Amino acid sequence: PPKKRKSTSQTGRYRFQYAAKFICTSNIPGTSQTTGSFLPGNYQTVVNIHNPNERGVKFRAKVAFGGDGLISKFIDGGLGPDEVTRYICADIREKFGMNLIHGAEGFLVIESTHNVDVIAVYTAGPIGEGVASIDVENVRERPLPIR
Repeated sequence: PPKKRKSTSQTGRYRFQYAAKFICTSNIPGTSQTTGSFLPGNYQTVVNIHNPNERGVKFRAKVAFGGDGLISKFIDGGLGPDEVTRYICADIREKFGMNLIHGAEGFLVIESTHNVDVIAVYTAGPIGEGVASIDVENVRERPLPIR
């Protein structure tokens, strides 16, 4: 018989937090897209979340950028056993409702009811060209205080 899928809607508080560096920008010297944070080029991030548990997991995510207090509201999500989701640069506008004209540099913050795998993939390349470098980072969890 087919394996019955467990619900992704688990009750419980958010017990774990992950903060992944989130870079979605270009540095184009001599234009309004000039930044001192990065060498000239294009920079993109994707953050993957995997549920390694045998039960569903609830999570929520927000983005926080720069010194201007640009912080989105949390958006809710959930994953069934062994399911995966991702956040990409386009989600800043499409999911978090922030329209940052010149790109963004900050953090994607994830809070989950159970331990999950969070992997950030960073790519960079010269302006007008393809990928020149890639880095894959495992984002560590930190326990949230009991509230």
